[in-house]
Amino acid sequence: LHGEADNLMRNISNNDSPRPKVVDPLTPATFVDRIRVPVYMACQWTDEQTGGHCANLADEFRGTKRKWFDFTNGTHVDSLAPEQFNRWYDFLQIFVAKRAPITFSAAIQAGAPVIYEAAMGISGVTLPPDPIQAQPTYELARDAFLELEPIRILFDNGAGGSEPGQPYPGFQESFTRWPIPGSKARSWYLGRDGVLSGRRSARHAERFRWDAEGLPPTNFTGSTSTGENGLWTATPEYEWKQHPKGTAVSYRSRPLAKDTSVIGAGAVHLWLRSSKPNADLQATVTEVRPDGNESFVQSGWLRAKARRLDARKSTPLEPVLSLRQRHFSPLPRDRFVPVTIPLYYEGHVYRAGSRIRVTVSGPNGEQPIWAFAKTRPRGTARIAVLSTRRKPSRLTLPVVRGVDAPTELPPCPGLRGQPCRDYEPFENRTARP
Repeated sequence: LHGEADNLMRNISNNDSPRPKVVDPLTPATFVDRIRVPVYMACQWTDEQTGGHCANLADEFRGTKRKWFDFTNGTHVDSLAPEQFNRWYDFLQIFVAKRAPITFSAAIQAGAPVIYEAAMGISGVTLPPDPIQAQPTYELARDAFLELEPIRILFDNGAGGSEPGQPYPGFQESFTRWPIPGSKARSWYLGRDGVLSGRRSARHAERFRWDAEGLPPTNFTGSTSTGENGLWTATPEYEWKQHPKGTAVSYRSRPLAKDTSVIGAGAVHLWLRSSKPNADLQATVTEVRPDGNESFVQSGWLRAKARRLDARKSTPLEPVLSLRQRHFSPLPRDRFVPVTIPLYYEGHVYRAGSRIRVTVSGPNGEQPIWAFAKTRPRGTARIAVLSTRRKPSRLTLPVVRGVDAPTELPPCPGLRGQPCRDYEPFENRTARP
């Protein structure tokens, strides 16, 4: 199960006339608890076609104890990357065919390079050794599979091969459940002069010109599979551009003292004022690396008039928008109101010495092949973001202790589904608080 349908149906509700009675019954999160058979699901945080929201399904499969989930960065095709393919093959052999995976393992190992050359346009890709495929009997293979932890995070996909962008993780970790045990909400506050701080700051505000056409709607031109400059190939050429001066606000933390592992969703909480009653907003989290590069990690989006949260479903680490039309309300011109931009999921280790950066802007240029509809709010607007000790604007992420990267910084470019570019500082413009 790829998890694609759940993300699709959730996005249907992101228009101006959501119909929960139609959408909810078609959303897998509302019915996967009735599944009683074994389940294997794989998906990518940065899937360019469906986004990374499928992780919300992991704790909804309450009808079966036999369930396994793989999550990683990558493109739409990376659900079939070598590590995931091995597990999928083992799963099908054990729970569907009822036979030992060793039966046909030699054949799939031999065919892998040809398959990956065709599917990803990447040569030299083979399947890694798999202990379950080495088990001589069905019973031994099944028992070994049943010992696997249900949640596996494959970090730094693209950094584990002999060349940048090959579909191998840099490292991986397994966990007993989702959300990851020990996840804690950690906040960084939007401070003066573009500083992202662990402490709340005195009253101040920055502004930007919201521009529906400020950047191209997408950041990629080329084949959406394996053709010329193919998106599924090792290192496609993204056109990931910096926001023009005055069209965003950006905040950067101090260098991290140690590796900081984030697994889950999170949000950007803002106190916001707008000259127009509606605006599509985008929040993007990146890693500013000590080598002078900047790597995309994740984004989130919000149609501001649909900003009200569902209090029953929301948690500090996973805010859920109501998206009911009766809850829509315009942004006021004369005062600041709370606005939460939910982030898509991520599984990323920000390395010691790196800085975490969050940028708030109009919804342009952060995705390779999808964008807001042409019916979105048009023109420009004056947006101001306030932060005080009592009304702090902040970035909140689920930090997991005890997960450190055993590898060096991945190559730039190299991480699959995560563009990388030279870092450029950004100067915010002050506003009347």
